[in-house]
Amino acid sequence: MTIIIFLIGLLIGFLLNLASNRIYYHISGEKIKSINFFIVTVSAVLFLILFIKFGLDKLFIKGVVMSAILIVVSFVDLRYEIIPDRLCIIALICGLFFVFSGDISFIKSLSGMLTGGIILFLLALIPGALGGGDIKLMFGIGAFLGTYKVLWAIFIAFALSAVISIFLLLFKVKGAKDYIPFGPFLALGSFLSFLIFT
Repeated sequence: MTIIIFLIGLLIGFLLNLASNRIYYHISGEKIKSINFFIVTVSAVLFLILFIKFGLDKLFIKGVVMSAILIVVSFVDLRYEIIPDRLCIIALICGLFFVFSGDISFIKSLSGMLTGGIILFLLALIPGALGGGDIKLMFGIGAFLGTYKVLWAIFIAFALSAVISIFLLLFKVKGAKDYIPFGPFLALGSFLSFLIFT
């Protein structure tokens, strides 16, 4: 079964690659037809991890949907330093949909949205700290996670960002004034929080 899940992950990863290419086109008019095998591989690995953790459960489906959104968000943000509003809206709608699965109550989902959005909004008041896309993303992903997990997601994201940023500066991959997208850190923090605390 694990092989089947991995193969399905590869297929979904291929579709996510197509979705990313389409978003690239809408952002810059750049037509990209190549396959990003990193997106494909990451998708398969994450889906396999979710399957090992949850089995064929509704939580597995929820994790797959959330991860698919976060994968596209991460690679678009890395390439163009922007998180499209449509992805944040999709995250919000999908997160609220899973309220009906019974995994999370509407109140907890709403609380997660507000917690994620408000915390990042307050942090964004620091000049150059965060962008509007980061705020909208965590507002949407908060619907998946609820308050407790969204707090952990943000904490993990900042911890990873600090460690990796120091690493990039030490090895002169990035300069002190270079922009480092925060979306991928939020994505990884959200995935880890969901995986660990669910």
